[in-house]
Amino acid sequence: MDNLNGSLNPWMIPLTLGGAALAGFVTGKMFGDRRRGAKTILKLVTNDFKKEGPLVGSWIDYQPIPFQRFAYKTTAYRGGLRRQEDDQLVNYEFLADAYTGSIIELKRMN
Repeated sequence: MDNLNGSLNPWMIPLTLGGAALAGFVTGKMFGDRRRGAKTILKLVTNDFKKEGPLVGSWIDYQPIPFQRFAYKTTAYRGGLRRQEDDQLVNYEFLADAYTGSIIELKRMN
């Protein structure tokens, strides 16, 4: 019987794995760290809030700001929401991660 392993170049597997790892790294850098636009972030946040009840209004700053809490560093958008709660208008201000849309800070204003 022929030995199939003897016909393979011993460098073929490491080169293939290295090339795949490099391609994955480059693709991740090109597409994985894309900041989302302010409109998209506002839509994500308002959709989350609408699950709890209707909104009266919302806003967002289009200029992202740097944000750091302890070792966590990111870019964030500042925005706000207004809703009716117990016959009162209540305002909220938020900071949302510009890459994921996750709310990283939320304050009830009144």
